[in-house]
Amino acid sequence: MSKVGLWDTITRSLSGRGQFRLILQPAMAVILGVRLGIHDARHGEPPFVLRLLTTPMQRWKLLKRSVREAALPLVVALVMDSLLQYWASRYVRPLAAVLVGGLLVWLPFITARALSNRVWTRGRPRRTADA
Repeated sequence: MSKVGLWDTITRSLSGRGQFRLILQPAMAVILGVRLGIHDARHGEPPFVLRLLTTPMQRWKLLKRSVREAALPLVVALVMDSLLQYWASRYVRPLAAVLVGGLLVWLPFITARALSNRVWTRGRPRRTADA
């Protein structure tokens, strides 16, 4: 059995068997992101990415919260990628699974969350904490 590098593993994970997950996992993440983006907008919070960039004191808290909110799709992505790695090459590279899972789930999640917040707040007055 020949040793395969990390980038070869990632390339194999994104092609070949299981390509349906390239649609399914980001779609799940986008749906969840839109739900949470609208929730944020209704509570008067700025878009997630903007909060992440402009509040350095709460950055880790926001990151932890976003990972917790996207935990189910992230776990599904990690398990699916690990299984596909094992089926394709008979071993699992956890770092490759984390990178592919983040690419397929967390990135679409935070993007959809931020964009849905922007779309929802356009033309609607923001609700403040006093209201």
